[in-house]
Amino acid sequence: METVELSQQQSARMAELPEDHRVVGVDHTAPLVRKPTGQIIPIQQNGRLTVATIAARPRLAAASPISD
Repeated sequence: METVELSQQQSARMAELPEDHRVVGVDHTAPLVRKPTGQIIPIQQNGRLTVATIAARPRLAAASPISD
């Protein structure tokens, strides 16, 4: 996994995530969070959560097995 520097807003958002949300990867500069429903949500530079792009989903499915 590549290393990225998070913005202050991204760090704050990650600290506020519910326990059942998991950081599963990174897409350029956005950490990717998996909700309990399976939806992948990037955390943008400004700390906002958005829907993952279609291009990011196949990479996540192949690269990050779900482990509990």
